[in-house]
Parts: sequence; structure tokens; C-alpha cells
Amino acid sequence: MEVYLDHAATSPMSEEALATYVEAVRAAPANPASGHAAGAIAKHQLELARSKAAQLFGMSEDEVLFTSGATESMNWAISAVAARPGVVFATPIEHSCAMEPLKRLGDRVVWLPMTPSGKVDFSAAITSLKACSRNINALIVMGANNETGVIQPVRELASLVKRLNPLALVVSDLVAMASWGGVADAMEWVDFGVLSPHKVGGPVGVGVVLRRRGAEITPFVIGGAQEYDMRAGTVSVPLVVAGVEALSAAVQHSEDHRLICRSLQDRLERGLADLDGNVVVVGTEESRVGITSAVFTGLRAEDILFLLDEQGVRASAGAACASGAMQPSHVLLALGYPREDALAQVRFSYASSLSESEIDYAIDAVDKVVTKLRPR
Repeated sequence: MEVYLDHAATSPMSEEALATYVEAVRAAPANPASGHAAGAIAKHQLELARSKAAQLFGMSEDEVLFTSGATESMNWAISAVAARPGVVFATPIEHSCAMEPLKRLGDRVVWLPMTPSGKVDFSAAITSLKACSRNINALIVMGANNETGVIQPVRELASLVKRLNPLALVVSDLVAMASWGGVADAMEWVDFGVLSPHKVGGPVGVGVVLRRRGAEITPFVIGGAQEYDMRAGTVSVPLVVAGVEALSAAVQHSEDHRLICRSLQDRLERGLADLDGNVVVVGTEESRVGITSAVFTGLRAEDILFLLDEQGVRASAGAACASGAMQPSHVLLALGYPREDALAQVRFSYASSLSESEIDYAIDAVDKVVTKLRPR
């Protein structure tokens, strides 16, 4: 049996998104910037997708911009922050596509305190934010962490920052929230929100920036007038329409998705708890999306993943983007876990298409792997 438990890395393309992609390739193969009739058809399909995305998340059409993915999108949004003076508040658990550009800002960044359970320590954050008040340039806070699944207090932090300095920017990686719901609510307070369709059954290679009108940003990729003169380069209409189709389905089915994934998550975590007692699941005290961060104390994630893969169970060590390097999870380090535990994290992430029998198979596979690596 093969059990795919790495949906937080990429969720396989849905049949609906794939069919939409193929249809767009056939119906709108031209460059949407071309002036001929074929180009006009492609442009029409592009703008229909933009309008659909805008309606999904409570935005206007000109507030929806398409990119190559979440990495470009976060780098672009943070470039707007970098161009302004003042203090930047950020969580130390952001995805690496935010962490790396933030590190370039040096001591302008103040890292928000975290609780051991994986959530921003709101009480401590209030003190830190109020100390800077009008000097706050921006807040960078993700909707839910991509390793632990813990949902962050975006609305509470953003509303506080806006009260302290109405001109401050709020940037949020909302990738993990797309299938869970709450993106439109978050965007009531967020200036730049980022989405990645391939995490919800869309194609790889397209990202979305939701930009509130009035939030200033300069073009990050230059050389053309595409995307309202904001992002140069020929837009892939098939990728966009298929990506928006996947996002639309995710929003439409978010309630069912939450119910099913919570049940699967509980089932797997109960199974992990029945192992040898040396497995710690991060963030169980907090609200989480469909992600389980399991720390196998005394073992190495790379050994576990290798043996799980042999049995057909696909998972990852924290963020898949960093798995190849097998570095300790910066997220767990930020939560106060020792380096050995940060090297022992395995992430399981769910989709509503999974079955209970697949979860049971995964639990059995984990049991065999742990027994092999740590004989009882």
C-alpha cells in the first residue's frame, strides 16, 4: 500500500484542476498580452480566474496578483517592508521563504516570543509591540505554521498593530489556511496575503498575492506590463485557471475537509501515543490545521523517513523545502526544543481523500520502523 501523508508539501493535482488545466491549454493557448483574437481569449480566461479568486477572498480584481509561487510572493511582499523605515515584527517560525529575506534586514527585525506549544505568546507580544508603537513598520505572521500546523493569532496581532500604527503593513503567509478556511477573514486585517494552489490540489508553478488597495509595493520582476504593471512576464493562463479552480474547491469544501482531517489526525496521533512513549506531538494544546509534527526522541528523522518510504508511507522532515539538507527544524528550535529533537521531527499532513485504513497502515508502518531503530 502507498499512503501519501505529505500534503503540506504538495497535494496531488485534483481531477477537477487537471481537467481545467487541460481545457485551458486547448482553449486559450495564446499569450494573454497579445493583441489578436487568440490572445483576447486567453486574456478573458485569465481575468475570469482573477475575478473568481477575488470573490473567494473578499477582494477586488485589481487586488489579486499572480506569481510563480509562494516563495516569490513572500519575497515580493517583504520587499515592500524592506523599502520602508521602522521596526519589523515577525514570528521566528515563518517558512524559509520569509525567514531568509527577513534575515537580510538584520537588527531591524524583532522576533516575537513563542509558547512551547507553537503559538505566538500574545501577552508578551503586546508588551514588545507597545514598546515600539508608532515606529512599527510591519508585522509578518503566518496563518498557520507549515511544520506544526498551529494556527496563529493573525487577526488579534494585526488589529493591535494597526491600532498602534495605522500605516504599518501586515504580511501573512496564508498557504496552510487555504483548505482550512479563514483566509477571507484574515484579509480584513492583512495588507499582503499569500496563497499557493499546489498545496490544495492545484498545479505547481503559480502563486497568488492578495494585496489590499493602498498597500504600496514596487514591481519585483521587471521587463513587462503584466499584472497591472506590477509583475513582468507572460502569465501562464492554464496554471492560473487550474490554480484558482483548486482554491475555489478548497474554500467550498473547507468544512468537510476540516472534519475529515481532524478525525484522521486524531486517529494517527492516538496511534503514535500507543508506541513506545518517546513520541511527542507538537501543539496538541492549540488549534491546528491538518498537520502532525511528531518528535521521535532519540531517533533521526532521516532514518525514519527512509524506512517509512520503503513501506510506502510518504512523509517529510519538517518543511519539505528543507528536507534535503536535513538541518534541525528552525521552528522547533524557536519553540525551545533541543537540537536533537529538532532533528527528530517527522511531519505528517492530511487530505480529506485519505481513508482510515490508510492511516492504520501508516501507524503500523511507524511502529515497525520505530521498533527497528529502537528495539524494545
